[in-house]
Amino acid sequence: MQSDAVQNFNDGISAYQNIFHSAGVHLNPLANTTPQEIEERMGQIERAKENTTHPERVQKLNRLRNYLLEINYQNS
Repeated sequence: MQSDAVQNFNDGISAYQNIFHSAGVHLNPLANTTPQEIEERMGQIERAKENTTHPERVQKLNRLRNYLLEINYQNS
């Protein structure tokens, strides 16, 4: 069973596809919550943030990053 944070992260990816597309980053839903998968998604979000100047979009990206931090905490 997926945690709420995983579900929220995956839902957010679907909802924010336009942000990633405009930032030139492709982000897949999180299927495995391994440290490597989480780190990869964190890097993709950081790249998207570097390519985004709109404050609301950066805030949405930070929300996804926070879900990853929560997932990482739950795994430790």
